[in-house]
Parts: sequence; structure tokens; C-alpha cells
Amino acid sequence: MTRFHVDEHLPADEIDRRYKACPSAREKTHWQVLWLLTRPDGPRTAAAVGRVVGLTPTWVRTLVRRWNADGPAGLADRRKGNGPADALTPERQAELYAALQADPPDGGLWTGPKVIRFVRDRWGVEVVPQTGWRWLKSLGFSLRVPRPRHPRAATAEQQRVWL
Repeated sequence: MTRFHVDEHLPADEIDRRYKACPSAREKTHWQVLWLLTRPDGPRTAAAVGRVVGLTPTWVRTLVRRWNADGPAGLADRRKGNGPADALTPERQAELYAALQADPPDGGLWTGPKVIRFVRDRWGVEVVPQTGWRWLKSLGFSLRVPRPRHPRAATAEQQRVWL
């Protein structure tokens, strides 16, 4: 088994410095793959490097191809910014907080599904019910459900007689 061909875009000490200084865990793993492959005593196969860093051999080979093609930019985490925009912008969050100060339109107490209906009706944003509960908690609200009452419990008058 032979060692990979790794283009020398940076000297070994700079690869070492970037590996140790990388703030992103995913990118740090990418730099570690390269660091291991450029060391004279490092692992010699994709499988060996993969075992050390917790990646598959295919992904190790992909990282080497990206490094050879793009240099340091090839090791960047390309997932950054790939998610949807936040459904609850700071302005919407303030408006939702103000709405939560009053009773919900259908009465009762605010719940995750009621928050979701409010957001959907107001801004046309579709999210799962768990998100409504998460928003309630992030805005400082907690579960407030009246204590259940047994159907055969004593009335207030009966309780006064006993006490």
C-alpha cells in the first residue's frame, strides 16, 4: 500500500499550525487528515488515517482530492450557511413575545401547536410543533397547566368542614 500523493500547497509547519489553531471541529478533522498524511511517520493508507480520525477511507480520499485541487480552501467546511434562514427573525420574535403576553385567540393557555398556528397565520411560516414549544421556552415561558381535579373530589365547602 502506498502513500497518497499530496500536493505541497503549504509547508509542513504551516499545516501543523493551521491544524492546531482551527476553531471549527469539522475543519480541524480535515486538517488532521492532511497533517497525518504529510508526516513522515504518519499512517500510509486511507483506512489507517480514517481509523485515527473517525472518517471512512472514501472520505479521506475525497479530502486529499479536494486538497490537491483547491489547496487550503479545499479543506473548508462546505456545509456552512447551507440551512434555511431562521423562521423567527428578531423582529418577529419581538412580535411573538408581545402576542404571548395576551391569551391565545382560541382561549386557554399557549402551547407549542398554538404558537405554530399563530406564526403560520401571521407570517405563513411552516414549522413542526416541537419548534413552537422550543420558541416558548426560548422566550422565557414555561409549562403552566392547571392541576387536574378528580371528578369525585370534595368541594370547597366540604373541605372547610373537614378543616
